[in-house]
Amino acid sequence: MRAAKALLTLSLLLAACSQQPQGHVPDGSGLIQIGGEPAVAGEILVKYRGSQGLRPLGQSQELETISEATWGELARVKVPIGQEEAYIASYAALPEVEYAEPNYWVANPAREVLNTLSLPGNPQGLHTQAYSDGVTDPYFVQVPPGDPLAAMGADGTQYQNVPYLWGIYRIRAPEVWDQGYRGQGVVVAVVDEGVDLSHPDLAANLWQNPNPNSQACPGEHGYDFVDDDPDPSDSGGHGTHVAGTIAAPANGIGVVGVAPEAKIMVLRGLGYFGGTSYMLVRALKYAADCGAKVVNNSWGSGARSKAFLDVLEYGTQKGVVYVFSAGNSYRTGNRPSYPVSFSTLLPGVIGVGATSNDNRRAGFSNTGPYVTVAAPGAAILSTVPGAQNPSNPYAFLSGTSMASPHVSGVVALLLSARPQATPEEIRLALEGGANVRLTGQAAKPDYAAGGQYGYGLVDALASLNLLLGR
Repeated sequence: MRAAKALLTLSLLLAACSQQPQGHVPDGSGLIQIGGEPAVAGEILVKYRGSQGLRPLGQSQELETISEATWGELARVKVPIGQEEAYIASYAALPEVEYAEPNYWVANPAREVLNTLSLPGNPQGLHTQAYSDGVTDPYFVQVPPGDPLAAMGADGTQYQNVPYLWGIYRIRAPEVWDQGYRGQGVVVAVVDEGVDLSHPDLAANLWQNPNPNSQACPGEHGYDFVDDDPDPSDSGGHGTHVAGTIAAPANGIGVVGVAPEAKIMVLRGLGYFGGTSYMLVRALKYAADCGAKVVNNSWGSGARSKAFLDVLEYGTQKGVVYVFSAGNSYRTGNRPSYPVSFSTLLPGVIGVGATSNDNRRAGFSNTGPYVTVAAPGAAILSTVPGAQNPSNPYAFLSGTSMASPHVSGVVALLLSARPQATPEEIRLALEGGANVRLTGQAAKPDYAAGGQYGYGLVDALASLNLLLGR
């Protein structure tokens, strides 16, 4: 079966979309609603000022902790089911406690299926290879003649003269590659549901842990915080797709990522149906402590978690840039998502909305002041686990989950050009270089709320020129 026909059999996921929580939670305790948000029943999180150690209250019991001298200690605490809010209040009243809150549940964004979109016709006037001294990856330069996907999109958009990897061109990544900046020397952490570690189009660019047996940074390629083991293999496909957009190598097969020489640190913070804020906080902190300079987060929830803000402050102070998808709730109320909404507070947190091939905001993509820039997110071709389609492990997915890795890849390109750039310098380069002309609508700073696109469509070349003072 031809490649495109095989691809056509795979569903197109609307990523980063909210849904009812379900699936594996710690200790099989189930979920409850606290303040309108799902959380683990019988558990709370308690953050101490410094390494104080647990001071048990009533029937509470410490289950595990994240401890670091300059950050303090975050404990996952078992409490009687139904008394979570009472214990949160009691712990929060202690002078040695910085905050106490529910152990929130974050649903995996990949479980909602969208109708298959058709894709573009043959490209014209494009690069003939991944970069001037590189190799050609098949889907980078052409759509196979007679491809059944070369038709009108389900949203009414006519795709013409655009390659399958249209997003790579739209953000002007190839022009940056041709200057020698391809993400080399940059580690990008993917906090998601894991990555297919044996994928032929990803394996060469997996991060190799220099000390996989260390207590602080265990695992050869990263870590699984859901099952608490060193095997962060993908449980559904979402993380593998994200990783390919960021850093699939230019190796003559399949696709190529935005930063084809960056390395992927694999951090599994979501199970097939989701994960807890404690799992995700551990993953975000691991990334900051173990060598990642960029962290892609194609997930979010409605819970304004203090633990998320806390760990993001910690990481950005260490020079890490955290990139988050804006969410896909525009059609259902445009509900703000977290942690992406913290982009208004922390310069090292970047919020990303999604655009379609026609440069309009994708209909599902959230808008608001927390959207820093927009990026291609509709009908994005990338890697999926080999088990899903062994003969051709690639698929088209849509969502702000697909937009975020485009920006993470651009950040990796910028850091390969200027490794010592601070998160604030990277943010200013993204904002100042963003393309407002293509979006054709008011954007920041002219429109305070950010319009539909934040500062505009991310532009790798313009941002590079700003960062290097050209």
